[in-house]
Amino acid sequence: MRKKHSLFLAPSILATWCLCATAQTALPPGHPSSRQLMAAEGVMTSANIARGAADVCHIDAAKVARFRDVVRTSYPDAPDFDGEWKLGLAQAQPTVDRFEKLKTSNPAEYQKEIGEACPALNRGIDDVTQQ
Repeated sequence: MRKKHSLFLAPSILATWCLCATAQTALPPGHPSSRQLMAAEGVMTSANIARGAADVCHIDAAKVARFRDVVRTSYPDAPDFDGEWKLGLAQAQPTVDRFEKLKTSNPAEYQKEIGEACPALNRGIDDVTQQ
């Protein structure tokens, strides 16, 4: 069970917010269901995590690929997994850029931040992919 909680924590918070907003307004005809929208958000959030893991923390590409595979099976309701994954990767660009800038402008702060973030990302991906 713990493995699923690691993957679903952020999306579940977002899902709660979405459900509150959806309760107030109905979706127009032809719009994806709330379930599909939540799955799409989960895919994008996971892709964002994968991008940080790969480009900031330099976590092994094979591990990141396994993470993507698990995410794909975890969100079967995502209407366009590949498109949502690409969007999530793109949305991580400002964070990647910030870390690249910090690397040269403040190396001590860069080391501190990656020293905190990267082990947590590595453990989180391990929790999700070790089944």
